[in-house]
Amino acid sequence: MKNTYTFPRLATSGAAILGAGALVLTGCSAPTPAASDSSSRTSAVPGTSAAAGSCGSVPTGTAKDPSGLLAGLSKEVSAGYDLYPYEIRKSAWSDFKSKKTDGFTAAIVGMPPASPFIASMSESIRKSLKAEGVRIVGEFAPDDPSNVPLQLQQFNEALSLKPDVIIYTAIAPEPSVDLAKAAHDAGIPLVAAQVPIDSEYAVSVTRNTPLAIAQVTAGTVGAIGGKGKVLRVDGIPGIPVSTFAAQGIDAVLENCPDIKVAGTVTGFFQPATAQAEVQKFLATNPAGVDAVLQAGTMGVGIRNAFEESGMEVPPIADDGSSQGFSSWALANPEYPYFGTTTPSVRTGEAVVDVALRILKGEGPKINQIVEPSVIVSRDNLAKVADPSWEVSDLTDLAGDPQDFLPTDRLNEFFANPGK
Repeated sequence: MKNTYTFPRLATSGAAILGAGALVLTGCSAPTPAASDSSSRTSAVPGTSAAAGSCGSVPTGTAKDPSGLLAGLSKEVSAGYDLYPYEIRKSAWSDFKSKKTDGFTAAIVGMPPASPFIASMSESIRKSLKAEGVRIVGEFAPDDPSNVPLQLQQFNEALSLKPDVIIYTAIAPEPSVDLAKAAHDAGIPLVAAQVPIDSEYAVSVTRNTPLAIAQVTAGTVGAIGGKGKVLRVDGIPGIPVSTFAAQGIDAVLENCPDIKVAGTVTGFFQPATAQAEVQKFLATNPAGVDAVLQAGTMGVGIRNAFEESGMEVPPIADDGSSQGFSSWALANPEYPYFGTTTPSVRTGEAVVDVALRILKGEGPKINQIVEPSVIVSRDNLAKVADPSWEVSDLTDLAGDPQDFLPTDRLNEFFANPGK
């Protein structure tokens, strides 16, 4: 299908939710902050010119904050909670301080390194703990990313070691709620890395996945003028990140009556699998589609599927961008590109920073420490991508490490920063 692309320009307002560092990349200023109620205002996504409530806009004022806790944060930070799936609660660790002043210990319960992001983040957590003089008394990960029972067992093993803090990347957040309460009862702070837990007894450090997906989806449908057929590429059915991704896509498509979903395939967050499944779809749909909306990290595989099928590559919402796809987009200046950076190393550093702040008595205000993703578009692509990268390179597009929870932003989440 031959596409006629519309190139939206970055708005002069609406992007401060991308973080202080992102302002340098995008040159944008602050958006309307998230409201403390559940109203459903909408606004144009950074990188587009879509009017509020129209196709290509993202709902705002959707944070789940019944107690008004986000009012204590800056407008830029509180706006980053739009579409966030969990309720914001006062942290159960707000008045906690370790009896120790040094010689801290930690246990890590993570995921197997099935993706480059998890492998890089996990290594960053280990290095950061060691750099801070924290002794790792146990490190656990299940043999398979779907082995929930084993990970729950491993968490209990970690708890039995009585570390000063547990850092946990949950496969399944729902059963982890009880684990968070058990850790609290034992007096052991639990920091949830990347995958949030819906509990006041855990402090989650994560990005806002539904908002990120909604933003790149909004830019992508805006690039085709809000009309046409799209293909959806799902991740792993039933796991939280796939559910969050679907929420982000759906939030945008609700305002797009002229966008029709031509089909849905499952890529399991694996570029090779996504490529195979998209090629199967294209074999029976030779007219192609106008755009692709995906759950994340599969951009290169989806792009390859169209090229291998002899078709023009349509706009692909590229959450969890790679060096390969961003480099390819950089070499094709007529291609409308919307992706997000994935600062895996900085994520690990921020997780450890939060853990140490809790132990030192800085007092986390809330249970969910959330940072919006940095949106990459034609306007800032050349600043974060390198033309020398191989177009097949699946390495995460890291961006500027200080775009994710730099010290001044982290300070906002604590009652006594630097104590």
